[in-house]
Amino acid sequence: MGNFKRGLLFGGLVGAAAMWLNATPKGKEMRAKLLAHLEPLYNELKVSIKQLDGPTKEMYNALVERAVEEYGAKKELADDVKMILVRRLKKKWAQLEKEVRG
Repeated sequence: MGNFKRGLLFGGLVGAAAMWLNATPKGKEMRAKLLAHLEPLYNELKVSIKQLDGPTKEMYNALVERAVEEYGAKKELADDVKMILVRRLKKKWAQLEKEVRG
């Protein structure tokens, strides 16, 4: 399967998951549970990144992926949930950078 087809399939799956999380009552409940996992992970990442000298976005992204994988294994989260957590946490880099440097 080519990169384009793989990207198209992946994008379709992510879009379907996002629609399901926002459109159905069960999806909204899942979204709330997902967001409940987000805050403890973010706080853990904040502590870790503050210990690094001159943290970069690349360092943060690597920490995010490792932390979500460990947390997901411990909490037995599905791969799609872990993927959503990784994406949301990576989007928080600008906020975290301000907090660390501020």
